[in-house]
Amino acid sequence: MAKISLIYDGLISLIEDQLTGYTRLANAYDIESNDILRVVKGYSVGFSSGSNTDRYICDEKLTTNREFIFTVTNLMTANEADATGRAVIEKSIIEDCYKVWKKLQSTYYLGIVQVASCKYLEDAGIEYTFGDNQKAISVISSLSIEYFE
Repeated sequence: MAKISLIYDGLISLIEDQLTGYTRLANAYDIESNDILRVVKGYSVGFSSGSNTDRYICDEKLTTNREFIFTVTNLMTANEADATGRAVIEKSIIEDCYKVWKKLQSTYYLGIVQVASCKYLEDAGIEYTFGDNQKAISVISSLSIEYFE
């Protein structure tokens, strides 16, 4: 198995250890294609861009940097007029993302693969997805993992 596949599996394990009550979504690249309005809490991980760092770190090993798309969704159960209820759900999804971001940045192994660095890069803030009579919120963030080839 390639290192990137092992890193992906390690990333899934890290996320599942940090998030409780979440269901893994099938499509990480088109969140709305998942039936997210039937899942109270969901997450997904997808591959994004990769690059050769042109850096030799140890034992003449070159590092590669790969970005991942990490998405967390929550069903919006508060009604339009409930400012406090909406804020609770919005803060909850950001807090759940933060757990993953923080753990990732202190990780030097994903699964059995040693990594040079793991970083949270950015997120797009809270986004809303609308369904028939319900809506969900999501946070899509970019993660960066530099690993030895």
